[in-house]
Amino acid sequence: MTSKSVAGYRVGILTLDTAHPLELGNVQHAESFPFPVVYAVVRAVSMSALMDGDPSALQPILTAIGELNRQGVSVIVGACGSFANYQQQATQASSVPVFMSILLEVPFILRALPPDKKLGIIFANAATFTQRVRSECGIDDTSRIVAVGANTIPAFGAILRQEQLLDGAALERGLVELAQDTLRKQPSIGAWLLQCSDLPPYAAALQRATSLPVFDAHLLIDHLFRASRRTTFAFP
Repeated sequence: MTSKSVAGYRVGILTLDTAHPLELGNVQHAESFPFPVVYAVVRAVSMSALMDGDPSALQPILTAIGELNRQGVSVIVGACGSFANYQQQATQASSVPVFMSILLEVPFILRALPPDKKLGIIFANAATFTQRVRSECGIDDTSRIVAVGANTIPAFGAILRQEQLLDGAALERGLVELAQDTLRKQPSIGAWLLQCSDLPPYAAALQRATSLPVFDAHLLIDHLFRASRRTTFAFP
């Protein structure tokens, strides 16, 4: 067994060096999980650069992935959905599975939905759902995807501007209103996916308001932890 400076972490999480408040449920808030996680902060990369898929972000991302590999994690997850821009290069640089974005779940969910149902994806900014992102995540068909942006919610602007104050209650109301309005226009939506890791704190409210399944990075991390630490079943 190789010696490590620390041990006991199954899941490593890539994050940006953000400044806005992190609510419980946010992937970057360690108390959101009932198991230990370890973080690697991608230094000197702005949120806008990541969302744009800026080539200059690649090396800092690969450096952070290398750090998590050395920590001995079993799987790596990108906190921000826009890490999707670097999915293929990340997997090539890692010795363990890498899920750079919750958007990797899109093909899985679409195949599970009835053919007359669509997947509603709430992005930080829907403009980031580019051809490059779709290619990196294996999303070949967008005909059953309804993409909307949380950037249209006034309270979400505090996150994009990296302000020190965040009105979580207002953001929750805005998210629910956005989803309900989208559902009125697109009643065939059969499930939601939250692309932004700042939105899982409000997933329960979204589900209560729409009665639909809600997928997000928090659930993905929980799933991957359990896949990497299976327990023995006790048979009678």
